[in-house]
Amino acid sequence: MVKEVNNYLRVFSTLLIVLLVAPLISAQSIQIGLINQDPDPVHAGSVVEVKFKLENFWQETREEVIVEILPEFPFSLYSGSATKNIGVLEGRQSGSDAVIVDYQIKVDADAVDGDQEIKVSVRVGETEWIYEDTFYIDVKKEKLNLKTYIRSSELITPGSKGKVSIELANAGGYNIEFLELTLLPSGDYKLLSTSNYAYIGDLDSDDTESEEFQIYVSEEISEVKIPVKVVYEINDYTYESEESLKLQLLTEEEAINIGLIKVSYTKQIWLGILIGLVLLFIFRKFKK
Repeated sequence: MVKEVNNYLRVFSTLLIVLLVAPLISAQSIQIGLINQDPDPVHAGSVVEVKFKLENFWQETREEVIVEILPEFPFSLYSGSATKNIGVLEGRQSGSDAVIVDYQIKVDADAVDGDQEIKVSVRVGETEWIYEDTFYIDVKKEKLNLKTYIRSSELITPGSKGKVSIELANAGGYNIEFLELTLLPSGDYKLLSTSNYAYIGDLDSDDTESEEFQIYVSEEISEVKIPVKVVYEINDYTYESEESLKLQLLTEEEAINIGLIKVSYTKQIWLGILIGLVLLFIFRKFKK
C-alpha cells in the first residue's frame, strides 16, 4: 500500500514539474533579434526605423506575447506605442514565418557617434515569463557647416553700383531645409533690388545655391560690409545666424592699371585737337 502511494506521489510530482517547467521552456524558446535599422547609420537628430524578428522555437504559447521597447537617452519613441501585443505565437514559428516588430525611434540631436544601446523586453502573458535584451543602433554625429560668402561682384570702386552674388554652401553632413537669406541694413551700401529677402528652400549636403542683389556702395569707403542673416532647419530644429560679408574695393587708378576699368581717350583726343587748333590760330595770327 505504501509502495503504491509512493508511486502515485512520484507520478504526481513528475506531472507537476512538467506543468511548471513546460511554460518556462516554451517562453525561453522565444527569441528576439534586431534585423535592420533604416537609415544605417542614423544621423543625430533624425528618426530611425528599427525592425526586430520574434521567433518561437518551441510549442505554441499558452498566452499572448507582449513586446515592449525601452528607449533611454539618446533615444525616444517617435510614434506609436512602445508596447505591442503580438498575440499567441504558434509552435516552430521562426525563420521566414517569424513575426516582424518595428518601431520609429527619434535620435536626440546631442547623441554621439557610435553604437548606442536600446533595450527590448518580451513577456508571455501578464506574469508568466519576462526577459530583456540589449541591442545597438549605429548613430552618426555630423557637423553643421553652412558657409556664406560673396561669390562674385560687379562692384569695383567706391561710388559704384552693380550685382553682388551671395553663395551658400552646405559643407556639413546634414541636409538643410527651409533655408532663408536676408540682407540686413548697413551704412556701407544701399539696396537697389526690390527685396532684401530670398527663400532658397532645400540645400542638400555638399551642394550650393546663390542669390543676386543689386546694390550701390558709398564713395567714402574702401571696404564694403554686407551683414546677412541666415535661417534654416535640420531635422525639425531651427538654426539662425548672422555674419558680415566683406568686399574689398579698388581705387580708380588701381582698377585702371589692372584693366578692370577701360579708359576712354575720346575726350583727350578732342581736347588735343582743340588745343592744336588754338595754337594754329595763334601761330597764323602772329605770322601775319
